[in-house]
Amino acid sequence: CNAKSMETGQEDGCFMREMEFSYLLKQRIDRHAVAVRLGACALFSSAAFTLLPKGFAIFGAFLIACTFLVPERFIAAWREHRRVLSWITGMCAAVILLAVTSMQLTGREWQVLDKYARFLLMPWCALLACALSPPRVWLWAGALLGVSIAFAVALTEDASGVARVGGWHNSIVFANAVLALLVITVYCRPEGQRPWIYLSIAVALVLGVVTIVLSGTRGAMPGFGLMLLVAVVGGGSGRRRWYRAGGMLAFMLFVLLLMWTVPWLASQTRLDGIQTDLQRYAQGHVDSPVGARLQFLSLAWQAFLDHPLTGVGLDNFAPQVKLLPQCVRDLGICQLGHAHNDIAQWSATLGVPGLLAIISIYLVPFVLFVRLIRSDDRKPANGAAWAGVMLVLVFLLSGMTQSMFSHALTTMTYVIFIGLLLGLALRESADGSPNLHESSKGTG
Repeated sequence: CNAKSMETGQEDGCFMREMEFSYLLKQRIDRHAVAVRLGACALFSSAAFTLLPKGFAIFGAFLIACTFLVPERFIAAWREHRRVLSWITGMCAAVILLAVTSMQLTGREWQVLDKYARFLLMPWCALLACALSPPRVWLWAGALLGVSIAFAVALTEDASGVARVGGWHNSIVFANAVLALLVITVYCRPEGQRPWIYLSIAVALVLGVVTIVLSGTRGAMPGFGLMLLVAVVGGGSGRRRWYRAGGMLAFMLFVLLLMWTVPWLASQTRLDGIQTDLQRYAQGHVDSPVGARLQFLSLAWQAFLDHPLTGVGLDNFAPQVKLLPQCVRDLGICQLGHAHNDIAQWSATLGVPGLLAIISIYLVPFVLFVRLIRSDDRKPANGAAWAGVMLVLVFLLSGMTQSMFSHALTTMTYVIFIGLLLGLALRESADGSPNLHESSKGTG
């Protein structure tokens, strides 16, 4: 209240207006504080419930709640990081536009856009992390729980006599989702050298490895090895780094030797069948895991040559499989609907634009994460940007033997985690504080 209001006897009204303003300001602060807490819950639930049926629905509810609770912070985050976020937004929009165009050209129903529309979540998730700066430790804690849940599911199914565990999903998809959680576990760890952190990571790695072995998925192994190698090498410098790299390589070769020589491990990981599958394929038998993949690569290449500009259309690879001469008989290969290779799948179904699209899906986030890492002078391979780089790489390696974006689980895992990690990395870079899990920044 100013002197003029005091002189005119309006001090009571002025006082009431100030009280009302203070109340509204308090309500605004409380609203933002609630949004930050919901953002932390969103991070935790995104990783913790990944492998449960409809597990991402809880995360979706938190994402929507935060957006409607503090839309002004999402708008401010977009303005602050527009140059970076516009890249992934443009990439996702281009992928969806390409899918819509292919759908119109081939006369398919709108349902085929389901998997492609999920890419809209990537920039949305990045905005959530940028706007609210939720503590990174919640994502790490969720990943620990997610790996534990996967291990429990795998043990339960294995005890029931299932040959390859997979929970409520395809065995390969299940293993690749577990690998993504392990990337979060290793690279989003809290800062510091506290023993309990490394003990938690070690336990999670053991549980994750057992789960992947029980799934019988070979395609996840190269990604897992690369993840460990970079984590070990990135933590040192000079000779010490090379010693660590040599030790890790020797350890991985030893583990690979065990998998080849120990009968149970060789059978469970299906390494003992690779040579047999190759011999059978040379004799014209394609109904085997390796033979089917080689046959699909040839089929995809032919489809690409026949339709280089448009491909055969969305979800039209399965009819091409049915036309194989071997499918005169009812073989298992004839029931598969995609090429089991990302580049082959996108090139065969969407032509040259599809090839460019799948390259951009991996390359755009990878470049953005690498630029954020280069702007950070910390030496240890730790943080949201490192986790993003490794997630892209393990998906790329797994995509050599599986069509990662032909399945809802792996598609959702990629777009949500890449979005969240990019948002967290942007905020860590802007704040100059990797220790977000211990700071009070962004808490309203």
